[in-house]
This record gives sequence, structure tokens and C-alpha cells, in this order.
Amino acid sequence: MKTGKLVLAAAAALGLTTGAQAADHLRIGRSPSFAFAYVPLEVAKSQGMLQKDGIDVEIISFEGASKMDMGMTSGSVDITLGSPTEMAAIAKGMPAKAVAIIARPVKELAIIVPYDSPIQSIKELKGKSIGIATIGSITQWAALELARSQGWKTEDVKLVSISSGGGAAAAAMKTHQVDADVSNMMSGVVMEKQKVARVIANAADFASDFPMHEMSASDALIQSNPDALRRFIKAWFEAAAFMRAHKAEAIAAAMPVTGLSQADEEKEYDLLMPEITSEGKHEPAMMQRVADSFVELKLLDHKPDMEKLYTNKFLP
Repeated sequence: MKTGKLVLAAAAALGLTTGAQAADHLRIGRSPSFAFAYVPLEVAKSQGMLQKDGIDVEIISFEGASKMDMGMTSGSVDITLGSPTEMAAIAKGMPAKAVAIIARPVKELAIIVPYDSPIQSIKELKGKSIGIATIGSITQWAALELARSQGWKTEDVKLVSISSGGGAAAAAMKTHQVDADVSNMMSGVVMEKQKVARVIANAADFASDFPMHEMSASDALIQSNPDALRRFIKAWFEAAAFMRAHKAEAIAAAMPVTGLSQADEEKEYDLLMPEITSEGKHEPAMMQRVADSFVELKLLDHKPDMEKLYTNKFLP
């Protein structure tokens, strides 16, 4: 009997009893890799939310949504953190569903101009060239929203693809490749300190309420392990709540992701923490606005049935 008890104790210590289970391994893709909106993933790891819910994650960073979509289509990732344009890819056949809105509205984007530009406001951008990350991106949507807010025609702004990331924007500003650029707000703040560019507006000042970041899950994960998906999302929103209540810890977790200094990260926290949603729910009216954007951006030639592209059933 004594020997039997020792064997059971050893087995329990090694996690070999029938009640012990290995953590579910999930591959998480994100694009871009530096987004503050994705910091809850780092916090969920560092603060133990994922471990508590039996989830082990592998984080895969993609440079560009198209590459991340390829990863989802090929089965290389289980969950993606991206923009709402991912739902257009789902409408085209990508085997996935949108499962949570991560951030709204679009406070993350700003309109910047070269530092020595005479342009002081967005009203002066009619007929000017505006840089965007790429055609079909949320930066293009913001540029079109800018034109709409001013009562201009679409052709009243000349859109130029200059790729994503602060480096591309900085090069475009230094060489006056464009008159303005739709850029990451904090990249604009940093470039202003460097006297490379100036921020003249935040996108939320003129753009309608719109999801900035979206979480999607593969059909394979939804069908094979819906409970793991539900636990991951639960841990995500627990991490977001922790970030709201613990500013210092959130900033410390964000800095390695964003590459910003302590002072700049504090600014970003104050600007973007309110953007991160607390429940992730897809609201029908907003989803119809997203459907409209797919046609405006020429991602689709007609508005899709949005209810087929997303679900709220995995939200906590």
C-alpha cells in the first residue's frame, strides 16, 4: 500500500495522472508585429492568463496581411490578429471566421505631412497625393474617409502605395514622395521629434466608428477544438482588463513590441488603451459599414452577407 501511494504521488508530480492534461497549443499570427492592440497577447502570456486556461501559444509575425492570409489558408496558423479586411478574404474563401473585434475606433492612424510642408490641416489636402500602405488596406479606407468627410470626390485625392511601417513613411516624408501619408499615430509622433514629419490630424477626428483590429480563427480550430478557442479569447480579454487596471505593467509589456521609448509608450497607452475593446462583440450596424468598405476598396464587387463571416459565440 505504501509503495502504491508513492507511485501515485510520483505520477501526480510528473503530470501523469488521468486528470492531468497537456496545454492546447495554438499558433497565433499577427500583422503588423508592432501594433499596441496586440499587446494583450504578451500580457496574457506574462501574467499567466493563458497558462491558467490551459493554452500554450506560438506567436508568428507576418509582414503584411496577404502573407498572413496565406498562412491561414495553408493551415499554418490557427488564429490571426489583423484588420477587418480579413473578413473580405473570408468572403473569398479563406477557411476562417472573425471571432472578436480587438480595437475600435481608428485612433491608431494619423495624417502626417513632411516636417517642412506648408500644409497645416486636412482641408488643404484636396488634389494632393496621400500615401497609404497598400491598395485595399485600412489606410486606404481612412484616406477615402478623409475625402468623404470634406465632401470631396474620391478622385480629389491621389492615393500612392508606399508600403507599411515607419521606415517607409519616413522615407516618403524626407523625399517628398507624397504630400501626406496615412501613418501609425506614434510613428508620426516619433518623426515629429526627429523633424521628419508632422501630425496634422488623428483619423478618429474625421473617420466614422470602425473596427481597427479583428481576431479570426480557422475553420479547422473552430470545428476541432472550439473550447480551446473559447479559452484563448477569455484569456485575451482578461489580459485587456489587466492592462486597463495596471498601466505600468502594460507599458512594460508593450515597449518590446512597439519599440517605443518609455515616454512615447505612455502617450500611446493613453491614446490607444481606450481603443481596445472590453468584450469584442460584432454589432450588425458596424458590420454593414465594414461590408460597404469592401466594395469601396474594391476588395469585393458586392456586399457580402456579413453574418456568414463572423460569430460572437466564442466571446466570454
